[in-house]
Amino acid sequence: MNQMNEIYKLISIFLNRKDTVEEKKRILDWFEKQSENGISETEFANIQNRTKKSLLREIQHSEQKVTPLRTVKYIAIAASILLIGFSILKFWPKPEILATTEQLASIPPGKEKAIIVLGNGKHIDLEHLPLNQSIQTDNVIIKKDGNGQISYHDVKTRQVDIQKNSMYTPKGATYDLTLSDGTLVTLNADSKISYPASFNNEEREVELQGEAYFHVQKTSNKSKFIVKTRGQKIEVLGTRFNVNAYPETDKIQTTLEEGSVLVSARDVPQGNIYLKPSEQATLQHGVLNSQRVDIEEVLSWKKGQFYFNGNNTEEVMQQIARWYNIDITYHRSKDKEQYTGTIPRNLSLNKLIELLNYADLNTKALVGENSRIKLIIT
Repeated sequence: MNQMNEIYKLISIFLNRKDTVEEKKRILDWFEKQSENGISETEFANIQNRTKKSLLREIQHSEQKVTPLRTVKYIAIAASILLIGFSILKFWPKPEILATTEQLASIPPGKEKAIIVLGNGKHIDLEHLPLNQSIQTDNVIIKKDGNGQISYHDVKTRQVDIQKNSMYTPKGATYDLTLSDGTLVTLNADSKISYPASFNNEEREVELQGEAYFHVQKTSNKSKFIVKTRGQKIEVLGTRFNVNAYPETDKIQTTLEEGSVLVSARDVPQGNIYLKPSEQATLQHGVLNSQRVDIEEVLSWKKGQFYFNGNNTEEVMQQIARWYNIDITYHRSKDKEQYTGTIPRNLSLNKLIELLNYADLNTKALVGENSRIKLIIT
């Protein structure tokens, strides 16, 4: 508060044209310091409130002492200048801060990482659970075997616990999960799957948000394996397929690599499609269609690549943003020729940017709030 009073005094002196060079410098240094540190919403509101109260006190004090109106006027102007100064600092566009090579090199590619959420809401970070080890939480033992398969057992009965759990991968991570029936699921970055710890003899049902690759195992009783996403259901017996159902996109894509699947859409008349290998079903805006696609492109994420086909650059940028957990703004003109080719996913961010620039995807890396990296690509 003493500092604020000192600033008021300096501004008043400045308005009366009685300031010295040193006093001018102190005012400028103070405003510069506020600009560098930034001002939060709460702090800005508090400053406004304190300024108004201080101004009222000055006016009341001036009236009691019959202070000349000219002095009150200068105090009011000083307070206004102070508020205007804060407003400029708050709303004026901050200068861009370019990221250094060292900052970009410190951001690694994604890795194998996932978190299990138990039925009771507790989180288990699998990165801290080695192979052939187990961990106990409440009355449940979670075991990770030599193949990475997770199983759940009741502490008292030692029987398999059939509670429903979920696993999710954060941005910048993937994970291989083996379900209790032997079905292998590979989760892409920023994805979530919900599943029972153990399947019964009826239908095997899981729910997916994000992207995952499924290698479904057949069972002796030929029970169906069902994958549910928002507004869609996929039924299989034994097959390999990929599902892309990120919530921020307006479409869900199911792509078949091997076997056959039945894709159905809720609230879509006659919305059932049987897929053959290399076919893709797309549910978008209440319409379900299918087409043949390049399976290598769809599964490129599993093979450690970003795949540019000349038309999907914006979609690949979303993949890159999830994989490195950064922000990307893409301004590429559709009239310009688009890059065709692949880029490895195992590079540090600075090396990736070098390849993007080499592919004529001009990339500028900035440091945003909380030191978060943002790429501007044109």
